[in-house]
Amino acid sequence: MKIAVVVNSLKIGGMERVAVNLASAYQNNGHEVDLIYLKNRRVELRPDNPAIPVSLIDVKKGVLQTGIGILWLILCRFSNLLMRKTYSLFFAYAEARIFAKKLAQMEKEAGKPFDLIIFRGHGTFEHVWPLQDSRFVFVCESVQAQEHYGFLSRWAFSHLYGKRNMVCISQGVLDNFQQMMQRYQFLPAKTALISNPIEFDRIESYPVGSRETLHSKPFILGLGRLNPVKNFPLLIQAYHRLIQQHEIAQDLVIVGDGKERERLEKMVDELQLRDRVFFKGAQNPPYAWFHHADLFVLSSMSEGLGMVIIEALACGTTVVATNCPGGVTDIMQGELGQYLAKMTPEALAEKMWFALNAKQNDAYNDCVARSLAQFDGKQIVNTFIDEFADIHSN
Repeated sequence: MKIAVVVNSLKIGGMERVAVNLASAYQNNGHEVDLIYLKNRRVELRPDNPAIPVSLIDVKKGVLQTGIGILWLILCRFSNLLMRKTYSLFFAYAEARIFAKKLAQMEKEAGKPFDLIIFRGHGTFEHVWPLQDSRFVFVCESVQAQEHYGFLSRWAFSHLYGKRNMVCISQGVLDNFQQMMQRYQFLPAKTALISNPIEFDRIESYPVGSRETLHSKPFILGLGRLNPVKNFPLLIQAYHRLIQQHEIAQDLVIVGDGKERERLEKMVDELQLRDRVFFKGAQNPPYAWFHHADLFVLSSMSEGLGMVIIEALACGTTVVATNCPGGVTDIMQGELGQYLAKMTPEALAEKMWFALNAKQNDAYNDCVARSLAQFDGKQIVNTFIDEFADIHSN
C-alpha cells in the first residue's frame, strides 16, 4: 500500500512523535509511506529511516500566493472577531484547494495515488475539512472541548466529522467523541478505536549514557509541553509538599518548553525551590531522561492517550499519573492502577512517595508488559489496514 501520514508540523510534541512513529511503522511493515506537514516551521522530528520522504505542503503560503488569498485571509480574520475560533474553519476553504492540488502533484510525480491518507489531530484536519475524499482518515488525538466553536459548534463539528472515517486513539477519546455525536447529531462514515504506535526497538537501542551527564543528583522527572493542559503547577505543588513531609534526595527535573515556562519559574521562586527544581528545556528524544529518572510523573488535566507514560514504562521507569480524562487508564491498568492519583497536590504527593518506596514484583512487571503490547507498531498498522480495507480496495 501507499500511505500518506499528514500532521500540522514536525516540532517536538507527542502528536508529532506519533506521526513519525506511524510513518516508520508502515515503512517497517513493507508499505510505501510519505510524511507530510502543513506549517512551515523548523523540523525538529523526522523518521530515522531516510527512505521515508518528508514533504511540506505549505497551505497558508499557497493561499497567499494566489493574490486573492490575501483578501480571503483578511476576511477570515475579521470573521474571527465576530465568531470566535472560526478563522481556521473559513480559511480552510482556500487551504483545502491548495492541499488537493499539491497532493495531486505528488501522486503524479510518484506515478500512483495514495491508498490511505491519515491526518493526525484536530488542528491538522481543520486545514482540509472542505475536501471529501474516501481515502481520508481523521485521527482524534485528544479530548475535544464540547463548545469549542461557540454557537457554531453544531455546524462546525457536523462538517468536520460528519461522513468521515474517524479514528480515536483511546477509550476516553472515543467516549468523548460519541458524546459529541449525540449532542450535535452528526454521523461519521466509520469510527474505529486504534491506539498509537511506539518505536520499542528504538527505545531499547538508544544510548542512554550516565545519569550524571543529565543531572548531578537523582531526580523525579516531569516531561511535556509547558502549557496549561499539562498542569505543571500541580506537579510543582505536589513536589513542594513531598519535600516538606519527607526528606527525599531527588530533585525535580522538568523537560520541555512552552509559553508557561516563565510562570512556572516564578512559582518555583515563590516556593523557594530554586535549588531543587530545574528546567532543562525540550530534549529529543527523551529516552535517556526516562531511563535515569527515579520516577516519572504526569500531572495533566487530560491526555488523549499519554504517549510519555508508554515511553517511560518502556524505559523501565515507574510512573505516577493523574487519573485525568482521556486515555491514561487505557495504559495504567491492573497493578499500574495503584499509581493513579486524584488531581490535588496532596493526592499526587502521596502517590509519588508511595512510588518512590514501592518494590516492583513479577505481577507489576507482567502488567507493564501487557500494557505495552497494545502499542506495538505492526499490530497498529495491521489494524488500520483491516479497518479501512474498503477504502484501499476501491
